[in-house]
Amino acid sequence: MKWFKEHKKVATIGLAGIFLLVLVLIGCGVAFSGSRNGSDQKEQEASVTDEKKDTVTEEKSSDTEVKKEDAAKEDVSEEKTETKEEAKKEEKTEKKDDTKKTGTASATATTKKDEAKASSSKSSSSSSTKKTETKANNSSSSNSSKPQHTHTWVAQTKNVYHEATGHYENKWVEDSAAWDEDVYATKVICNCGAVFDSVEAWLQHTDEGCHQGYYVDDVKTGTVHHEATGHNEQKWVQDSAAWTETVTTGYKCSGCGATK
Repeated sequence: MKWFKEHKKVATIGLAGIFLLVLVLIGCGVAFSGSRNGSDQKEQEASVTDEKKDTVTEEKSSDTEVKKEDAAKEDVSEEKTETKEEAKKEEKTEKKDDTKKTGTASATATTKKDEAKASSSKSSSSSSTKKTETKANNSSSSNSSKPQHTHTWVAQTKNVYHEATGHYENKWVEDSAAWDEDVYATKVICNCGAVFDSVEAWLQHTDEGCHQGYYVDDVKTGTVHHEATGHNEQKWVQDSAAWTETVTTGYKCSGCGATK
């Protein structure tokens, strides 16, 4: 007690120093524990962020595989690489910044999630646009590669028969032609060629000095004309002969079968 009284000031300073040292050690322990807890929380949030990003990336990759669009795959692959690199950079930055970056990391994760969604929407829109452009280009190239058809029109015809034309007239129809009838008479013919109507006439001829004999025969003495016979009747008189007309009924393309 005597020593304490003599060295009261020194003892007081020593006790205060010990108390402060204890407080410092307790504060360091609490700070170390808080820092470690903050770091663990930050790592958990970063892990959740990575899982969300990986999920979004996998969904993008799945959609891209269904559509089978090479351009979309390349875009998603590049976005995935960029997202992973950014996540690694952020993770390193968060580890350095300790507790102060906890709120910032959460905000950054949310922002990146929104950016990933926007990028996914942009990728889908870009894929759809490229697909539409591809279809349009294919359609355009198909139309341009297909040769333009030129119609070759061939006349289509049919035959129309026209009857003969004419009229009826009164015509003489001959039943028998005109003819001449010879008339004969029995005569006494001298052997010298003289012809007599009777024997007495021949005897007188003999007395005159012709002493030849005679014979009796029919001799032509004349001709009787007979007119032709017939009758009148209605006869068809043809004005024009029957004929066939070729008429054009339309036109047909020999290539595609179109008509006009």
